[in-house]
Amino acid sequence: MSEANSQLNVWLTSDQVTPMMSWSLQIDIPQPRYKAGDTVSGSVYLVSQLTKGQYVDVGSVTIELTGSSTTAKLWPRIPNPIRLFTFKKTLSTGPKRLYAPYGQTGNHDRNKWPISFTLPLDCSASQGEPFTSSTYFNTDPNQPLPISFVDDNVQGGSCSVVYELQATLMSPPKDGYYTNEGCVKKVEIAVYRPRSVEQPNFNFNTKSIIFTHRSLLLLPIEERKLAHRPLTLKEKLKLKPPSTEHLPRAVFEIRVQTPSTAVIGQALPLMLHVDCDSDASTVPPPIFHLKKVTIHLCEETSIWGSKRAGGHESTRWTKEITLQEKEFDTRKPRVEEHLDLKKVMNTIVHNDLTPTFKTFNIARTYSLKVFVRLECAGKEHFVFGDYKRCTLLAEQYDPQTAAYNEPAPVMDGEDADPPPPYHFATQEAVPEYSTQAHCTGHHGQSHAGQNGAAVLDIAESSTAAALNSAAPGSSAATP
Repeated sequence: MSEANSQLNVWLTSDQVTPMMSWSLQIDIPQPRYKAGDTVSGSVYLVSQLTKGQYVDVGSVTIELTGSSTTAKLWPRIPNPIRLFTFKKTLSTGPKRLYAPYGQTGNHDRNKWPISFTLPLDCSASQGEPFTSSTYFNTDPNQPLPISFVDDNVQGGSCSVVYELQATLMSPPKDGYYTNEGCVKKVEIAVYRPRSVEQPNFNFNTKSIIFTHRSLLLLPIEERKLAHRPLTLKEKLKLKPPSTEHLPRAVFEIRVQTPSTAVIGQALPLMLHVDCDSDASTVPPPIFHLKKVTIHLCEETSIWGSKRAGGHESTRWTKEITLQEKEFDTRKPRVEEHLDLKKVMNTIVHNDLTPTFKTFNIARTYSLKVFVRLECAGKEHFVFGDYKRCTLLAEQYDPQTAAYNEPAPVMDGEDADPPPPYHFATQEAVPEYSTQAHCTGHHGQSHAGQNGAAVLDIAESSTAAALNSAAPGSSAATP
């Protein structure tokens, strides 16, 4: 196992013992984190809290390895566990009296038992009634083991996937009855599932907005005065708004591409495209600069369980996570035909996120939403993204991971125009933004576009500037 795998903590629960009991069982395993198919090995110790040690009457010592997934609604919070698998071994039978040394200093065969279990590769040994088909959950009995997972939502409910070792010591019977002085020690094992593909196939979802921009700033400085026209009488009397038909026009499409697959701990691939319509425009393609990018990840948890009165029901809750919020104030990247956003900002998928998974009664899915603000000829153009499904893959890669027929993630449509290939080794310098070309001239009025588009002025100069400003231009979204 790698160093990253061995850094996970082991959670120990309190011994379930009587107040007067001064001995307990200890479970020792060399590593706390495993994946399906690994062998969990270690030892079970009988130890005493007394410095001189003590003798303990032992009826039997057993060890059990279990995996279970549990859900509970907010109210009533009734747990609905599903046993994924269970393995049990008897380590010692009695009755007998064994010596329990202080702490773990003893190394006697009488108080130390080796243990070894192999985690199953799938949930084929799961126990419980079969589930009805659902779009949220995976009902295949041969589905892979879900990862260790805990989520306790205050308003929605709770769910967990837990793999644990449980050692039990039962005292010998007296007069045919057990004294119920057994000791139970649990050790939680965090099972992770690596991805089976080294380089995921990145398909992209696209948000597309078409803008029509009218402004004198689209012209060179020396041509702006020539294009200026005086106000008409009705325009001076404010009987009609100033006409903008004479203003130069630029028609362009802004497309934001978000991946349908991402790897935890790696950079998020995002592409920005600007395509100018030369036939509909009256000026050459203008210059665009990136002003702000905001990236949100929506985490959705769905659970399924039984009702107290019979039947079944499901519920879900969501949490929005901000992966990136970067505003370019002093150095604004120039956007030509396309821009790989990884060249201007480093957006890493958080390491503490749980990969996408679907099991019998728990499902975790993610969606990406990106907001982009571009500046062009004195105006800001917004692209409001929609939440698009994004499958998060595990950070670890293991070529030996078995491939399963899992439910395919919901796709919102693959992009027909894929972005250019990524070049991870070399990244070109980003052109710096120059304010000289935009410090003079008239600025347009602000207006909201349609279907997730908006245009906003950067500044306003004077009353005369309104004549040459952009009227609310047409904008359309491509579904």
